[in-house]
Amino acid sequence: MLDGELIMNHSIKSLIIGGSFLAAAPAFAGVATEIAPAPVAESPWAFEVHTGYHSIYEFRGVDFGDDLWEAGADVSYALSDSLSLSGGLWYADNVVGDELDLYVGLTKTIGSFDLSVGYTYYMFPGDTGSDTQEVYVGASTEVAYGIGLGLTYFYDFDAIDGGYLEFEATKSFELCSSVSLDFSAGAAWSFGYNVDVDGSELDDFNHWFVGASLPWEIKEDVTLAPYIKFVGAGSNLSNDFKTGDSEDLLLGGAVLTVSF
Repeated sequence: MLDGELIMNHSIKSLIIGGSFLAAAPAFAGVATEIAPAPVAESPWAFEVHTGYHSIYEFRGVDFGDDLWEAGADVSYALSDSLSLSGGLWYADNVVGDELDLYVGLTKTIGSFDLSVGYTYYMFPGDTGSDTQEVYVGASTEVAYGIGLGLTYFYDFDAIDGGYLEFEATKSFELCSSVSLDFSAGAAWSFGYNVDVDGSELDDFNHWFVGASLPWEIKEDVTLAPYIKFVGAGSNLSNDFKTGDSEDLLLGGAVLTVSF
């Protein structure tokens, strides 16, 4: 079995941006002088490009090294008012090596819940023996006081053959028209996904985390989001990629996002 530490991430941005990455914007229409404009249909397409820096490449509680530079692109298409298809790619370059993630997902809204399924292919150019694949299922909703709750299960059916479950709660406060303060907290469990400090599969508590980000809308559809995050590693989690030890992590960084 390949160590779970070899699997990396296209979802760092979930902490930084929060919620949906792709919010479709209505198309522009000019207004005639004397004739009222016809209603403008909202485009079913939405696009996003993003790039960022992170002091530590942390993925699912594991420290893969310092100084991560990454970039990606995403697209979504609204199949209906309650069903959307999304996909994208994410590229990273850090001390571990190059990584390219390709992913696709489907989200269905039922009442106050968003239900999602998806697939990710993790590619490591120059080390194809580490490539792997996973699927996921998830559910999220908003409860009282604007608190968001989400639960997602990931299953690597290829190189690792293990599962990972993560719960997350989020809350956002609008500081002004262009700046918000977003908080995130959660916990995760490994089911043969990550590695125990003794080198065996970890079937135990993985880690907990808290984080805060400060998304600033520089101009329409352009957002810069600095963030800070603390990860409390489970005592049995081998989360230092270099030493195999268990250690808590404090990291930060920023992501620049442009939406279309």
